[in-house]
Amino acid sequence: MKKDHLTYLPEKGDIRPVILQHLVEIYHHIYYFFAHILGIFIELPHHTEGDKRPVVCVSGFLGRGLTWYDMRKHLISLGHPVYVVPLGFQTGNIRKKSKILENFLIENDIKDCYLLCHSMGGLIAAGLSYKGRDRVRKIFTIGSPIHGTYMAYLAPIFPCTWQMMPGSKLVKEVVDTYSKFHNVQAVFTKGEGIVRPWESARLGNFDDVEIPEYGHLNLYLGALGIECMGSLLTSEEKKDPLPVKPKASPKAEAPSKTIASGAKPSAKKTSGKKAPAPKKKAAPKKAKPKKKR
Repeated sequence: MKKDHLTYLPEKGDIRPVILQHLVEIYHHIYYFFAHILGIFIELPHHTEGDKRPVVCVSGFLGRGLTWYDMRKHLISLGHPVYVVPLGFQTGNIRKKSKILENFLIENDIKDCYLLCHSMGGLIAAGLSYKGRDRVRKIFTIGSPIHGTYMAYLAPIFPCTWQMMPGSKLVKEVVDTYSKFHNVQAVFTKGEGIVRPWESARLGNFDDVEIPEYGHLNLYLGALGIECMGSLLTSEEKKDPLPVKPKASPKAEAPSKTIASGAKPSAKKTSGKKAPAPKKKAAPKKAKPKKKR
């Protein structure tokens, strides 16, 4: 069978055993729940310094900015300014969330940035108008239900879950939008527990990246997912690195002359009289010829 996508493997060590993958995913769900509660009161600050292009993190269904803590820390270490968009409880209308994201980019004057969009965040990014798209260099969808997910039928009480059902109007718009863009890359796993079927998280491009571990949350909370996203961003930066800003030259040191305390340096007074004009040299007298006797 011909392979039509990429697979990311860990730089060091091997892939974790399947049983351990499932246990870690359970831990991620517990962490996700508590981060959602604490995220109501705590928001991650924006990190605006760095010599790479900025990264904007977009959360998914019921996601809070606090869940990006480990990913944010890794990206900052790579030299990226990192912003996490506050989107609230993430249960409302996806189109309104797209507008919030767009206003966030404009208000913070973020340009030429990367969007890291987990799960429903990928659908939010697809709804940006031209004002927001012009500020985005590339979009990474991380386990996003681009073609919808059957799991949405289990929670039909939220506006966003209706929009994530397969065949919905919004899902059709997302597929149409991303089919026209060349600056979108999908990261997915075949061991999905939320996006069903797992093929729904793919764009169908040759550069779709598979993370060969189980777990929807592991895609951006797990060590392999964090490592993968850092590697993808580094590859993008190498294609077109930002110009290095020249360092300001140190000021020339002042001459080390000490002035006595209390004494002010006095400038030389110049007299109002004009300086006398230099005397013209008299022309040498011609010698008189001597008379012959």
